[in-house]
Amino acid sequence: MAPPSDRGEPTAGRSRSTASHGALRMRLLAEWVTPSLARDRTAEWLRRHRWPQEQLDDLVFAVSEAVSNSVEHGYGISARDPARPGRGQVEVDGHVRGTPDGRRQAVVTVRDAGTWRRPARATGADRGRGLDLMASFMAHLQVDGTASGTTVVITSPPVPA
Repeated sequence: MAPPSDRGEPTAGRSRSTASHGALRMRLLAEWVTPSLARDRTAEWLRRHRWPQEQLDDLVFAVSEAVSNSVEHGYGISARDPARPGRGQVEVDGHVRGTPDGRRQAVVTVRDAGTWRRPARATGADRGRGLDLMASFMAHLQVDGTASGTTVVITSPPVPA
């Protein structure tokens, strides 16, 4: 049997990740540590692109929320049982594109192969606002859910080139 690092499969503490200056690519197991890994690597990637800090923070929050939703809602891994092993994978891909007026936007796609469920309004005071928050400070948020999983495309507001 090959050691875990040679299997080609991500684990909670390890993942396949490329955060080059050009593109962001992560394949992470659906576990509660995953949003933290996604936050750190997305922030690092944006810093390499010299992203303004306030907009960086907003985009990192949106990516973290989308990844958290994949873990919790797509794969049914409860925050009350964070030690439960991941049963699926969350993919995070990002690129920076130019805008017609010479600025830049980051586009980050978060995908899972979990079970799609139409979002319901949560009853708790601290639950159920993630998508609304993400949409409020991103230029565009698209959520496509099917029986084979969910894809969230997050487009940042333009920033100076």
